[in-house]
Amino acid sequence: MKKCSKCSTTQPLEDFYKHSQKRSGYSEKCKECAKKDARENYAKNREYYSAYEKKRQQNPIRRQKKLEYQRVMRAKHPYKDKARHAVSNALRDGRLIRLPCEVCGEKAQAHHDDYSKPLDVRWLCFKHHREYHGQTVN
Repeated sequence: MKKCSKCSTTQPLEDFYKHSQKRSGYSEKCKECAKKDARENYAKNREYYSAYEKKRQQNPIRRQKKLEYQRVMRAKHPYKDKARHAVSNALRDGRLIRLPCEVCGEKAQAHHDDYSKPLDVRWLCFKHHREYHGQTVN
């Protein structure tokens, strides 16, 4: 058990990140407090991180690794790639109409609940699509 220096709660060691330079071998802040601080820092310095990522994407080695990752994922999940292409082609040909987000009404992306039905999609904006998949949007 260890006490978090930020929220002052006592928690098991599994709730702290390992930190080799600390005497105890664990960070002073619990994982939740560390994540909260990271989110706040990112939000406060969004322009800096945006510029950093833009510059980082220009690195040819990084671009090559990104392309390789995409190739691997497409080979691993060909049914997802096929469904995305089907939606793209249907939108282009007018067989499918892009609708606004079903939650907020903003511009939306196609979401597949079942990839075996490629044209059966739900329309969700970026924010709600991420939330649906359990990802946070800052």
